[in-house]
Amino acid sequence: VRAWCSAAGMPPYWPWRRALAPVAPGLSFEGVGAGGDDRAMLFAAVVEALDSASRQQPLVLIIEDLHWAEVPSLVLLRTVVEAVPAMAVALLLTARDDPGEAPAAVGEALRELPTHLRRVPVPVLDPEAARRLVYAIAGDRVDDVTVSDVVSRTGGNPFFLTEVARLLTLTGADARGRPAFVVPPGVQEVLRRRLARLSQSCHALLTAAAVIAETEVAGRDPIDEELLATVVGRSRDEVATILDEAVRARLLVDDPVARRLGFRHALVREVLAADLSRVERGRLHRAVAEALEERGSAGDAERLAHHWSQAYGPDAPDRAAVWSLRAARAAVDGLGFEQAVVHLRRALAAPGADRVDVLLRLGEAQRLAGDAAGARSSFVEAAHLAATAGRAADLAAAALGLGGGIAGFEVPIADREQVDLLRDALAALAAEETALRPAVLARLSVALTGLGTGLDRRRLAEEAVDLAERSGDGAVTVAALAAYCDAVAGPDYVRQRLASAERMLAVAPDPVAGLLARRLRLVALLEAGELSAVDREIEEYEFIADRAGIPLYRWLPAVWRGMRALLAGDIAAAFRHAAVAEEIGRRAGSGNAQLLVFTLRMHAHLLGGSADQIVESVRRLDETMPTAAMPVTYRAGPAVLLAAAGDTSDGEDVLRCFQQTPADDIIQDSEWVQGHWALAELALRLGDRAVAARLLDTLRPYEHIWAVDGIGAAVFGTVGHQLGRLAAFLGRNRTAEGHLRTAAETYRRVGAPLLARQVDAALAELPGARSPVEDGPAEVGRIRLEGRFWRLAWRNRECTVPDSKGMRDLAVLLTRPGRPVPAVDLGAAGAGPAGHDLGPGRDPAARRAYRNRIVELDQRIAEATDPDEIERLQAERTAIAAQLGEAVGLGGRTRRAGDPAERARKAVTMRIRDAVRAIEAEDRALARHLRNAIKTGRLCSYEPDTAVIWRT
Repeated sequence: VRAWCSAAGMPPYWPWRRALAPVAPGLSFEGVGAGGDDRAMLFAAVVEALDSASRQQPLVLIIEDLHWAEVPSLVLLRTVVEAVPAMAVALLLTARDDPGEAPAAVGEALRELPTHLRRVPVPVLDPEAARRLVYAIAGDRVDDVTVSDVVSRTGGNPFFLTEVARLLTLTGADARGRPAFVVPPGVQEVLRRRLARLSQSCHALLTAAAVIAETEVAGRDPIDEELLATVVGRSRDEVATILDEAVRARLLVDDPVARRLGFRHALVREVLAADLSRVERGRLHRAVAEALEERGSAGDAERLAHHWSQAYGPDAPDRAAVWSLRAARAAVDGLGFEQAVVHLRRALAAPGADRVDVLLRLGEAQRLAGDAAGARSSFVEAAHLAATAGRAADLAAAALGLGGGIAGFEVPIADREQVDLLRDALAALAAEETALRPAVLARLSVALTGLGTGLDRRRLAEEAVDLAERSGDGAVTVAALAAYCDAVAGPDYVRQRLASAERMLAVAPDPVAGLLARRLRLVALLEAGELSAVDREIEEYEFIADRAGIPLYRWLPAVWRGMRALLAGDIAAAFRHAAVAEEIGRRAGSGNAQLLVFTLRMHAHLLGGSADQIVESVRRLDETMPTAAMPVTYRAGPAVLLAAAGDTSDGEDVLRCFQQTPADDIIQDSEWVQGHWALAELALRLGDRAVAARLLDTLRPYEHIWAVDGIGAAVFGTVGHQLGRLAAFLGRNRTAEGHLRTAAETYRRVGAPLLARQVDAALAELPGARSPVEDGPAEVGRIRLEGRFWRLAWRNRECTVPDSKGMRDLAVLLTRPGRPVPAVDLGAAGAGPAGHDLGPGRDPAARRAYRNRIVELDQRIAEATDPDEIERLQAERTAIAAQLGEAVGLGGRTRRAGDPAERARKAVTMRIRDAVRAIEAEDRALARHLRNAIKTGRLCSYEPDTAVIWRT
């Protein structure tokens, strides 16, 4: 049986009337007078009724909220408690132990109950139990963050937890999509009743403490007694004495570890603040802000920003803006980008705010917080305001902000609005000597991708590098060199990009700029096939990015590890790395992350034979891309996957488009090599001999370059690997064998076993290969490095010569007879970007020699009948034509005297000449043979008159 007491006041013996009605319906509480006899008779009747009922069945008698009972009921309770041990009755009483909840007489009566009554104090719930209770009530309406908030605010009080959790199931979501937190009416009633019992001075002090505690961060709603004393104008001792009253009322708790007071529940503080009028609250916030300013703590910017934003007075908004800007700067320094956005929005609302300056800061904070759309909106508005006000530097900063600031970690391309703003900024900066000009030039070069010509982009980047180096600004120099690398992203400039990345690392003023340099360096190393150096670069990049703690920079290592897993044949690991990169990129709001993760997964499905599982995703991607404006090299990769899944229609369309597109119209950008690799794959899958022949001719100069997709999302292998497959498809078996054997050697040397097995399989399918030259039985020579000497065997004679760069060059050429090798690939010294050349210089003799050789080759091609001979002559013609274009330059620009290819030509020629002289001292016949057979220049080759095979 059960009953409860009420704070509203009830007739005498009310809980007993309710409790005994079911078991003793005839028991009457009416007519009980003030006389002792009448009450004694009533008490005896209650005990007898309980005894009689318990003889029929045991009873549990529950009376709740005893602290609200009237005194007569408590007197009766004492009698029942003394009689219960002799009956089959269990008595359970509940009462709050807060001394302020019960009148003095009631409290005294409770304390005088017999000592054999067992008292069980009920503590607050521990955090885990509190969480379980909230979940049990609110279910899936709350997330982990909300539950933690509820547990913290209620201090584990079961009643508060229950009330708040029930209310959460009824209220809507807040701006973050979480259930809105509201103090329930029942909780407010309980707390207000406790607060009402305080003295006026204690209540006022607690109210001020509640406002101060809004921005306290140490402990659980702590009270800064020193600051509180300043705000209310009392001494520290007075404050401590008055607060003791709140401790006794159990509204505050004394933390012995922190040695300071704090609110027992955050709800106490919230109810106190909610009961203030708007003006009272504003005045208190102002007093707190002024006291904090007087204290002068450097770490109080965020607190001051909050209190001034809530303060009363005409100057409060402007003072709030000042502190909000300082707080935003501190938040960004501490990687709290979302909090910085809050502060900057507050500053933006101030009447006297410099909107351009605040919008620029807001855009940067939004970008770092992963809000790409919000950042763009802020930068565009800042740009328009700056342009109207004639603020050139701010206009430039806003235009640069659209692509991630000066560093430009992720720059939108084919973005006409960005291009227009950058051009406006250049015009506005025309009369100013500032490092922003090369930064804008560099960004415009990148932004023109897909909108401008390669020549325009390179010209802008070279000018940017020149101006940046002269400015001495490290950040701008990094940006300019990055733009240069992007403008010369094709296969002809791998070493230049490596050199530029090294220069970027040398001048990078901060870790972010260094990450940009390492990203460019890693891609160039991939193209060069230096996989061990790539692995070291991944480790270094990841270490720096993790320390920076910004998701925008942290997703790339996971993509690279997925790429390396594919090269090792571990497809499951590639998918795991893709999932990690996707999650980090999602938090960063990175479009590049989505694209590269998709590319990694696409290649993993292709390699794993599960292309059909990603077909729909590929088709959706195609639907979002403007096919008409997209280079054919960009369309080839997805078409390969669709063809692998059985749909060849896209592949056929891509190959037709390729055949109709002149080679000069396909820009040599970062996708050129991998795009042509994919085109070759389509030609092989669809059996298109015409495309295969064109690709064999186009790709031949780049045999040793590796095909890399994007920023390293996938690596397909060396171009020579694909050349070998194309040649085999066309029946040119000797050429195929040479390319495939070279690819196999490369793969084994760098540790790419999966690719090596693929090449071995292709070689196994080739019919018996012919000797490297057409006619007669082949002679066999041997060349081998033994320690610091080379041992050569030729026509029954052996000789030994010292190791040298020239001998190493010879070894490469002798083992690749009949195949041109660029001088730069023979180990010529790397060169920096064009902006660091020795200056323009004309070389008419060189150009005449190029043209004469082309005429000679055209005549020999016309007369030749053997397909392999025609192929070799066409390869040489293509390579020389490319060199002629490099010598003259696009659009008639003259070759630079310090051109890396020219330096390599001179260096390699001299080195080989010296090596042949060293051989001549030991074997004149071999030296004579080498002088006749070795051709040097920008393209070097070994072309013996008789059939020769050199073995190592």
